[in-house]
Amino acid sequence: MRLGLSTLCLMFLLLTSSCSTVSSGHYVQLTKNTSLDDLAKDLGVSTWLLKKANAGRKIASGSWVFVPLPRGVLANMSNSPMKQMLNSGELMWPVPSSKRLSSKFGKRWGRTHEGVDIPARVGASILASDDGVVVYSGRGIGGYGNLTVISHEGGLFTVYAHAKKNFTSKGDVVYRGQVIAQVGMTGRTTGPHLHYEVRYNSKAVDPMNFITQSN
Repeated sequence: MRLGLSTLCLMFLLLTSSCSTVSSGHYVQLTKNTSLDDLAKDLGVSTWLLKKANAGRKIASGSWVFVPLPRGVLANMSNSPMKQMLNSGELMWPVPSSKRLSSKFGKRWGRTHEGVDIPARVGASILASDDGVVVYSGRGIGGYGNLTVISHEGGLFTVYAHAKKNFTSKGDVVYRGQVIAQVGMTGRTTGPHLHYEVRYNSKAVDPMNFITQSN
């Protein structure tokens, strides 16, 4: 299973007004007495870029502001949150009732499998791997069936596919361990399982470098 260029473009279109100009980013919550100008200064980006990336959104205290990050910026920051998270096992295992994989990340059937498959009974709970904002919830992308995509801090995204039912909507703030869906077999699948992806800067990475089965 793959996310092609057009699918990725659709995902980021859900986040910003221009998929072609903003390739990735993350959400930051405005705290009390913090303005958009303050946030721009703290993050080293221009205020107009933040306004452009959040066009149509009401910005106030407590709002989640999308911060666009050009591809490769975090990769050049040795102390970035993303670098610290790599191989740290900080993401929660998404299906507590099942601890095994039926398919790993990497080459499969002559193509790249961009996630892992976790077999489980239909109706089993699917949990959010970490705090974040839902940027897609629906079944309009390829063979994924009922799909949830969550944006996390540091430009990280987690993807949950083939669900029987989604419990969130686009724009919902979710928390680590929250039940966001049920395991199913919607879309292109031969049996009930969760297809789970971790993406950084639009690129699929091996989820097993990020998640742990012990939490």
